[in-house]
Amino acid sequence: MSLPLVYDSTGKKVALDEDVPAKSFEDLQLEITQLNTLIKDYVNSNVDVPPVPTKDHYTKNLSMMIKKMHESAANSMRAKKYNDAAKQFGVALGLAAARPKFENFQMTISEVLICLVGRCDANIMLKNWADGYADADMLCQLAANIPENHLRKGVCQTGLGNLLAAKTDFERGLCFNSAHPKLKEELQKVQLLIAEENGEA
Repeated sequence: MSLPLVYDSTGKKVALDEDVPAKSFEDLQLEITQLNTLIKDYVNSNVDVPPVPTKDHYTKNLSMMIKKMHESAANSMRAKKYNDAAKQFGVALGLAAARPKFENFQMTISEVLICLVGRCDANIMLKNWADGYADADMLCQLAANIPENHLRKGVCQTGLGNLLAAKTDFERGLCFNSAHPKLKEELQKVQLLIAEENGEA
């Protein structure tokens, strides 16, 4: 069975045939995107075979750029310039996510998590609940065993008015640290809000 693929000589990419309804080949489109990303990273590596992904083989300049941008964002947070911080953490996150796919994945995840935490916290301070929730949800997927990630998600859920979901998030966070004071405090708060909403308070 042949696949509806074409080669775009201008962009030097594999693509889905224009005559094919994209909705019918969503899974294939995802694989095409991943393939093009790998090819691009391979070509940019300028080597016949990329080195084994170890902690010693990585783009050091990229790490320095991420670190500097993260430091700038952290300084903005300390200065309570949360809008600037959110943007700077976003730039750092973009840099971290752009790390070549042939490099150490653990390093990529570590950098992505640090940037996501910062941007999420900045959005929480700005009460940008939807944006904060998106980051917190990703944090919970990437590092579910960290109670603070569930705390962030629960706080955003509360801000969005999703009280039952917030309660679940706080309880989930307490599963990883039953003595976490902030999680316990936020859980009590949301339980009171739920009781008030139900006319029980």
